Amino acid sequence: MSKQPNYPFDMTGYTCFSIINCPVEQAVQLLKEYPGLCAAEDRIPFSFQIATLPEETKWTLVRWPQPGRFYDLMNLSMWLMGYRAGLGGENPIFIALPPEARAAEGPFLVRPDYDNQFGDSVLGFWQNWSFDYTIPGEKLRWIGEDVFPQEYFFYGRGYSSTGFQLEWLQHMERISEWTECCIPMEK
Repeated sequence: MSKQPNYPFDMTGYTCFSIINCPVEQAVQLLKEYPGLCAAEDRIPFSFQIATLPEETKWTLVRWPQPGRFYDLMNLSMWLMGYRAGLGGENPIFIALPPEARAAEGPFLVRPDYDNQFGDSVLGFWQNWSFDYTIPGEKLRWIGEDVFPQEYFFYGRGYSSTGFQLEWLQHMERISEWTECCIPMEK
């Protein structure tokens, strides 16, 4: 068994995305409403870029300007599901791709734990280790090595299949139209 990664996760240099299957306009609306959930003090502006993926137009890509706090990375991805019917999507995925110098660490992947009836936890995979993270209590529990392989996040065991391809996140320069959305978030 290899040594589990340190927590809090060091995602320096990682390119971070929240991905959701809803229209860009709905993702922007949810982003603009998100600061109402955050503490009002010690905020800085975060400028997100939002676009429809050319390969599959049902998917909206939300590119993070920098790796924010781990809590916000997870909570905002969950928030993109929407808080009422018709707003947001299902199957949100958080993906962080490593810089070339850290390529051996592989992608960081997270999706909701659909077996949790309270909807407040996510399942993740990083550096061959699987974990679950409970959002309200900010509690992380390591599950073990390779419990959730990469395919689990895109073709989930018994859950809705997302059909998302990780390769779609390569060569972002091919996406010509990005919508900007700047919101205040905690440092």
